[in-house]
Amino acid sequence: MIRFIFFASLAFVCTGCFILEEYENAAIVESVEEEKERQELIQDSIVAYLTRQYKEEQSYVPYTFGSLFATKPKEIIELEQLYEVKSKLPSLQEHYGDKLDSIIQKNSDEIKNKNEEIREKHLYTTYDLTHLYCLKSNNEKVRLIETNFRTYPNNVIKDMEVVFSTSLDKAEYELFEHYIHQDPLVFDDDYSYQKQLNANTYTKLNQSMIESTAEMKEELLKTILKKVAFYQKNNAFDPEVFTTLLLSEWSNKPTLDIQINKVIILSQFNLFYMKLRKKLISFLKEVSGKS
Repeated sequence: MIRFIFFASLAFVCTGCFILEEYENAAIVESVEEEKERQELIQDSIVAYLTRQYKEEQSYVPYTFGSLFATKPKEIIELEQLYEVKSKLPSLQEHYGDKLDSIIQKNSDEIKNKNEEIREKHLYTTYDLTHLYCLKSNNEKVRLIETNFRTYPNNVIKDMEVVFSTSLDKAEYELFEHYIHQDPLVFDDDYSYQKQLNANTYTKLNQSMIESTAEMKEELLKTILKKVAFYQKNNAFDPEVFTTLLLSEWSNKPTLDIQINKVIILSQFNLFYMKLRKKLISFLKEVSGKS
């Protein structure tokens, strides 16, 4: 069973010392390198936590992480803007003339007041990072999970929420490994063409997972795994044949014995869904007419 652990009281005790520092540095905008370093530190923190949690009854297998997302209260954003103005004021002597000193003083007062407001309200930035991983049991059952972790500014986990999870059988897990490692879907004598085709296909598959709602991720992933299996069997993709195979499964009457004599290489994932919807509607109308 997946355990949901919230760190409210424990984190407050363990991280109380960082809060004051965060107020003082609330308006420091991180550089690209600092953001990269923070993401790596949070990833290490998440991996260490999950490894401790599941080292006994289940083995934890990490896969991918999303992009780090910072959530800042509006007061901290306003403070950052004030600091940005402060950095530009010395270069505006010609524009403001004798008024520059008073404007600099006003800016300093606003920064002081905003810092005090942030202290009084106990505000700080939190960071969100999604992580995709598997839990493997001794009985070879595999659970694929995507979880969103929220951390304090010192990278300590604040809380976590499961985005989606699904069970994978042995065959599905092998397909997932193929997909997550971006192994070739199509092989061709022209290696440049093969590389480009595989890259384009994976880009569309990955983007569809990113853009999918949490409620649809499990079903979409299962469809992607079936698509990977189709590629493995045929070294190509034909949306018409693939759609027919799916409809055969969904009808609970998989009586279609389809022989694939010619497969058209086509990796337009959105086109596939449009055609699948059309086929499904046609199928449902046919069923309704016979009942």
